[in-house]
Amino acid sequence: MTKYWAVFVSIMLLMATPAAADWAGGFKACDTDGSGTISRAEWTACEAKLDPQMNPTFTMMDKDGSNSVDTDEWTGAERQKMAIAKGCKASSTSWCPCQNNPDDPECQK
Repeated sequence: MTKYWAVFVSIMLLMATPAAADWAGGFKACDTDGSGTISRAEWTACEAKLDPQMNPTFTMMDKDGSNSVDTDEWTGAERQKMAIAKGCKASSTSWCPCQNNPDDPECQK
């Protein structure tokens, strides 16, 4: 019984741990050099590790044109991503990738 309890608790702890694929926690995962910003090269290498559905482009995130994304721009990009997803779900046309693939697990979020 104790073994099963330990396994259950371990699984619950792992489920509560944020994954690198989580958008909000993704900034640290993408900032591989620890500079406090994400360069275009870091974004290119990291984008696929995040939820790939409807990510803003690097240019959309880089509001000040510095060729890097800071934490404020990252937070703004998260809002963009949420707005895009909300608009996608409410859309009656096929501009959204989920419109033609409603059974895709990524579209069920």
